[in-house]
Amino acid sequence: MNKFIFITLFLVGNVFSVCLAQSYPYQKESIPVPQRVKDLLSRMTLEEKIAELNLIPYYTKDDSICRSLIRAGKVGAFLKANGAELNRSLQEEALKHSRLGIPLVFHEDVIHGYRTITPIPLAESCSWNPELVEQSAAMAAREAAAAGIQLTYAPMVDISYDPRWGRIMETSGEDAYLCGELAAARVRGFQGNDLTSPHTIAACVKHFAGYGAVMAGRDYQETDVSLRKLQEIYLPPFQAAINAGVASVMCAYTSYDGEPLTMNYFMNEEVLRKQMQFKGLLMTDWTTFQHAVTEGAADNEQEAAERGIKSGIDMDMSAKQFIEFLPELVRTQKVPEQLINRAAARALELKFRLGLFDNPFAYFNTEREKQTLYSKESQEDAYQMACQSMVLLKNEDRTLPLSDSKRIALVGPFANTRYHLLGSWNMKGDSKEVITVEEGFKALRTDIPIDVRACDFSGITPAYLSDVCALAQKNEIIIACLGEPSNLSGEAVSTAKIELPDQQMRLLKALKTTGKKIIVVLFNGRPLVLDEVIKNCDALLEAWYPGTMGGKAVAALLTGIENPSGKLSQTFPRHAGQIPIVYNARRTFYTVHHADIPQGALFPFGFGLSYTQYKYSSPVTDKTEYRRGDSVTVRIKIKNTGSVVGREIVQLYIRDEVATVIPREKELKRFASIHLQPGEEKEIRFTIPSADFSIYNNKMEKVLEPGSFTIGIGPNSSELNQTKVYFL
Repeated sequence: MNKFIFITLFLVGNVFSVCLAQSYPYQKESIPVPQRVKDLLSRMTLEEKIAELNLIPYYTKDDSICRSLIRAGKVGAFLKANGAELNRSLQEEALKHSRLGIPLVFHEDVIHGYRTITPIPLAESCSWNPELVEQSAAMAAREAAAAGIQLTYAPMVDISYDPRWGRIMETSGEDAYLCGELAAARVRGFQGNDLTSPHTIAACVKHFAGYGAVMAGRDYQETDVSLRKLQEIYLPPFQAAINAGVASVMCAYTSYDGEPLTMNYFMNEEVLRKQMQFKGLLMTDWTTFQHAVTEGAADNEQEAAERGIKSGIDMDMSAKQFIEFLPELVRTQKVPEQLINRAAARALELKFRLGLFDNPFAYFNTEREKQTLYSKESQEDAYQMACQSMVLLKNEDRTLPLSDSKRIALVGPFANTRYHLLGSWNMKGDSKEVITVEEGFKALRTDIPIDVRACDFSGITPAYLSDVCALAQKNEIIIACLGEPSNLSGEAVSTAKIELPDQQMRLLKALKTTGKKIIVVLFNGRPLVLDEVIKNCDALLEAWYPGTMGGKAVAALLTGIENPSGKLSQTFPRHAGQIPIVYNARRTFYTVHHADIPQGALFPFGFGLSYTQYKYSSPVTDKTEYRRGDSVTVRIKIKNTGSVVGREIVQLYIRDEVATVIPREKELKRFASIHLQPGEEKEIRFTIPSADFSIYNNKMEKVLEPGSFTIGIGPNSSELNQTKVYFL
């Protein structure tokens, strides 16, 4: 009887708790999110609101500390907490101790894959394929969501002209238009059509704004960006992400006009909120309030926190300055509580949009986690992305694709390496799952005989050189897998030299003396100076850091199973002394080239070879004279004149011939992919609205000035067939 009574009381108590839990408007899924946020805010204490602004890292060694903060109601979000089981336990802790049942949200750096690693973002941008980039981001979202993550710090949309900067590997190249198209694709991929789906995650576009202009390519250093360059170059990719519905924005470590972006009212409110119409969550980067003190931009951390919240920052990542100082700042009336309400509302709105209030454990299914991570579907997505990311830079005398009958020597530090193929930000990527170049050949072409002599980065000794040169004499073709160790790319890394390491150049030059055909496959996270490499090889494939399936993709491209179609999204200089070098520089009355090196880039923006050839016709417009509001329609025919099927990336550029502000040489405005069978010809039609011919005038007004414009279409920024149009 006692047992029966106990069970009855237990059940009644649970029913009562459930009824109580459903008694507030904010807990009802049928009510619009803004009303739910408003209702919840009205029930929260000041401390509970400020807790929503506190984003802290989770480390296993600090587990007890993190859980005590949860129980004390002092944290709203975690980063670096991974795994469905762990994050479920943290969520349970939060819901058990939260007076109002407010769930946690979990963030992570899912930059180019979670467990199955895709090529670095700079590589992915060389695909010029927004659909495939979206698919890649969706795959990363599936895996991250299955591991208990709901928000990723991507896409990064910083523009940089300096390959010495280690974080250039995380960008989408030097062009604002291309970067914007891929930013929108990544947002769509991460977020899908429904953020409440347990297979999607929120995106956070970063770093707002101008971070890629760091001095001399040294991370975290000074940036000095004009308002004009901000509007023309650095903001458009952010606007593309915002237009695609990105959920959050992260401010940059650096400054604008001398003031840290973490407390820059002009940038955070006037530009981001008013001009760009961003409505979501704005967060700092890692401990940037403390950085402002170290830099001398704030007297102490309390001042930094006060200026940060007043500038429009909503969430403090890792510094814990909001949770420490905002309660007292509000009580002493130095910070209006209205600002806390505004920031907390944005943090809560994201949690509602993610469905966390209605199903706080949707992301924490350990069985789904096991089935999703490194699945066959993920591997295939990563393989396709790797194939389209690689760029063929040289193919003398049609050395590639490899002939079935040729004997091959595979040498160099990247011949069978695993970890370094993953690149920086490789998250939960497992190097044991990486397919090496050697394994790629053995998996795809067992009929091709290969002798392998790999080495580590310090292993190119005189004995090794003697060994590989002797090996070369026994084979017909040498594949040299060369590049930079992956720890030379990424955050807090910069290099003054952007050539191949000296030991590897000695290896390549020694191989050249054998007289055999030499194919170089490059693995790196930045454009390199390759003049000496070009002189000492017959074919050159830029493979970047291609991820988990990289070795298979390399083998597929070298053997002709796949036809290279990637095009460079970043100019490759001939010499580091040319930095910064870009395709769309502002014009000058007289061009002075460096007197001690050949002119121009080694490889221009948009360049990339194929195993077939394409012939472009002259572009034709629907008329020659236009007015404001008209759209220009341009038609061009492309024919595959080679012997294999190929994918060509057709690029359209506009050159403003005369303007009241000095025009740029040219600017990318459209691109399209076209698949052609041998001998096949297709027509592509581009429609360009008159707004794409506009400029910012000397009053920083976006205007369309009358005059002539040259439209160029071709395979890269340097080889263009042109026609002229006029705006009256």
